[in-house]
Amino acid sequence: MIRNTVDIMVHYLRLTYGERTTLLFQLAMPLLFTFLIGQATGGFSNTVSSTAVSWTIAVANEDNGNLGALLVEFLKTDPTLAVHEVDETTAVAEVTAENAVAALVIPPDFSDTLWADQTVSLSFYSDPQNIRTVQPVTQAVKGSISQLDSLVKAAAVSTAAAAQLGLFEQGVDPQTYKEVAISKAQKAWTTPPTAVQVNEDEIILNEDNAIPDGINQSSPGMMAMFATFSMIGGAAVLIQERQWGTLRRLAVMPIRKSSIIGGKLSGVVAAGILQMFILILAGALLFNVAWGHSPAALAVMVVSFAVAMSALGMMMAALARTMAQANALGTVLVLSMSALGGAWWPLEIVPGWMQTVGRLSPIYWAMSGFHDIITRSLSLTAILPEAIVLWGFTAVFLAVGIWRFTYE
Repeated sequence: MIRNTVDIMVHYLRLTYGERTTLLFQLAMPLLFTFLIGQATGGFSNTVSSTAVSWTIAVANEDNGNLGALLVEFLKTDPTLAVHEVDETTAVAEVTAENAVAALVIPPDFSDTLWADQTVSLSFYSDPQNIRTVQPVTQAVKGSISQLDSLVKAAAVSTAAAAQLGLFEQGVDPQTYKEVAISKAQKAWTTPPTAVQVNEDEIILNEDNAIPDGINQSSPGMMAMFATFSMIGGAAVLIQERQWGTLRRLAVMPIRKSSIIGGKLSGVVAAGILQMFILILAGALLFNVAWGHSPAALAVMVVSFAVAMSALGMMMAALARTMAQANALGTVLVLSMSALGGAWWPLEIVPGWMQTVGRLSPIYWAMSGFHDIITRSLSLTAILPEAIVLWGFTAVFLAVGIWRFTYE
């Protein structure tokens, strides 16, 4: 019995991998989609890049007071700006030569005008044809000016209060007082003494609830989707053999029917495991996917998923009457399960009702287990619940498939 099962399984594997188109669909296409979707959702990096986009701005500070220098300091602290201090002529020339996105000229009376609580005018030079780049620079400059204006107003209120208390009549220098007030206001701005923390619906990201992105999402996702296509399609070959009469001829031979079905399904499972193993190896070598620290956990998830999807293919072979029906139903079923199960995107980013519906898909439980291994670096005990659910799907699919399957 066992020998017959193994012979049928080996025969299936030879037929499956004897076609070049099979290798193209099962290996090349998943790797291509893994690369494309991984790039679209975050690239190969496992962490958020620390490199920020910045734009060069030429600044000419001609202010006779100290507020101009303070504005330049605020501009330098903005991570979106790369400040280049020059004179006015050079600043304009750098914009013309496209060495800077924009130029800002701080006039000589800048400090005096601000202290007088009057409208101050700054010269801002940019290329009007480059609106998309100039706009964030303009907003950053306005933000720094607004910050400085707030400090000046705070210092002005403090100075007015000091004047009412008669401090200046006792020998305190008003200008020195303003500068001290500005300094204290700036310190309060950067390190506020009181902070309000809102904890409602707060989400703390850690290894247990980290959301996968980039290649860590696309690699297991595309592997699960294309492996499901292959295993369901492999089991659907039973329909074709039934139409050709192959199963009927095998059934009259001195071979148990359980050996026939067992050999076919074992071949599908073995092909699925082999496909996923190659894609896992390629993901690690080509895309630097960290497939966890527990080979046992990964093996359990791969085998559990392969058995469940092969059983689903068996059920489809029992319910569909023709290959056309099986192909149409299989395509719709695999794409739906992949989208709802999190193979295309992390389920953490979709609405709650989609996450609930997604639990009806075996791919959901497979992706959850793979993410436990890849993203959260968990071990065998952590993925056992997902594996058990997949074996539950297997039992249901096989029960329906065996009950409804016919050899003719």
